Amino acid sequence: MTGKASVRDVAQAAGVSVGSVSRVLNGNGYASQELRGRVLAAVKALDYEPSFAARHLRTGRSRTVGYLTTDISNPLLAAHFSEVEQHMHAAGYSMLIGTTRNQHHRDRLLVELFETRRLEGIIASLSMESSDPAEDLFAKADLPIVIMDRETASPRDCVLIDHRTGLSLAVRYLKQLGHRRIAFFGPKESIRPGREKLLGYQEGLAEVGLLFDPALACTLPSMDSSRAAMKQMLALKQPPTAVIALGTRLLSGALYEARKAGLEVPHDLSVIALGTPETLELMYPPPTMLRFNTALSAKTAANLMLDRLEGHYAGEARRVVIPMDLMLGESCAPVRPGR
Repeated sequence: MTGKASVRDVAQAAGVSVGSVSRVLNGNGYASQELRGRVLAAVKALDYEPSFAARHLRTGRSRTVGYLTTDISNPLLAAHFSEVEQHMHAAGYSMLIGTTRNQHHRDRLLVELFETRRLEGIIASLSMESSDPAEDLFAKADLPIVIMDRETASPRDCVLIDHRTGLSLAVRYLKQLGHRRIAFFGPKESIRPGREKLLGYQEGLAEVGLLFDPALACTLPSMDSSRAAMKQMLALKQPPTAVIALGTRLLSGALYEARKAGLEVPHDLSVIALGTPETLELMYPPPTMLRFNTALSAKTAANLMLDRLEGHYAGEARRVVIPMDLMLGESCAPVRPGR
């Protein structure tokens, strides 16, 4: 097929009427799960692009959802947005993205912008958290909200990552290889991922009988480099033989200092990274990683939002926890004798 697909092409491919396609994409009227699945499969196969502007004029709805993230230059976050956008587009929604650059005041500015643009929902990963209901940016929001991996003062639909179990698994694996001096680099503790990762690291050490050494633990904003902290660790009387670095810049900074000191991965230093095979594909040797399941997290966030937008669910806030798993690569090895 050549040229831009039309709604009639979608209807023909799905084996349904044009009206059925319209009901699915506009969210007007009843459409069974089986019908919805056939239409969305045809939309994806034909790369159909609805006319959002025309639909807005016809229905009075923007059919646009905001996506608020901290740093779109982060490969993991960019990959997550791309996956969410694909699911929302297939369901007939466009997306407007805003990045806070880890600045709290931009959280509020972007939420206000999304609301004034008559967006129909917001998927948000805030730069900061607060347990004070007075600080809840969405307290007066009259639209569906899905929170990504953050704790909020008021209950919200949210998708959480099981960082704690993942970190504990990573520590246990390194201990099995004989490592006792395991360094940790993670994000700041003011947000859930930082707290949960540090707790998982500490719990993992306790589980394998190792004491927590603050000199081997470093938490930094994701935009900061770990070079200075890694340099200090390597200067210790008992430097680390393994590193868990959970962030693009945190990983690159630690590796820079290790190589500058003449250390080779994994012969001198074992490394566990956080990411996906795609975001870490240029690392050599191929890394052992705590896999962030971008596809499942994005699909879950999109489904929670679509349930609300299309009237399939109007109940209490839901919390969905996405597991992390350890993918073995070639960046870890048994500790050398005498270290």
